[in-house]
Amino acid sequence: MRRWVLWMGIGLLLVAFILGGCGGKNASPTPAAGGQGLLAETVYLVDERSVERAASPPGEGDVAPNFSIVAPDGKKFSLKEFRGHPVIINFWATWCPPCRMEMPALNRAYLAHKDEGLVMIAVDEMEEREQVESFRRAMKVVLPMALDTRGLVGRTYLVRGLPTTFFIRKDGTIAVRWTGMLRESSLDMGLKAILGQ
Repeated sequence: MRRWVLWMGIGLLLVAFILGGCGGKNASPTPAAGGQGLLAETVYLVDERSVERAASPPGEGDVAPNFSIVAPDGKKFSLKEFRGHPVIINFWATWCPPCRMEMPALNRAYLAHKDEGLVMIAVDEMEEREQVESFRRAMKVVLPMALDTRGLVGRTYLVRGLPTTFFIRKDGTIAVRWTGMLRESSLDMGLKAILGQ
């Protein structure tokens, strides 16, 4: 009987961890990007000098703080450049089980909607390029990724738990902020909010 109770407790903790994300406090709503220039299967580096400091944590209806990413060849892209396109920014890490679990769904969404102008950037928080490249290859992820090696973009967006996803409208305002693992239903809800379907 004691062994059964122990296994039930472990099972419940595992379910709570998966549903809540890695360190998140809640899980509620609050690019080869087609022709937008970002290259698929590419890991970019966040340009730390470009991170726009927000006066307060960005939430639904606020303009998403700007930041830039730099390609391995030195070409730079700014979030502001993607105005006119729906954007998803997903903060994640390779060590985070819910992040790993949601990545295939994000990758499928990217592939399904990039030709409609969807820009997606998976921002890895404070890991090295080798870890992210290895993960990308193993999981066959093609959506563009960026390294936030010191966590500056994550702090600007007040990311307190991973994964955290921002769905940004074409006008640059945040439609949905989602903390915790995205399921198909929450991903679809966010996509509808920014694609207008």
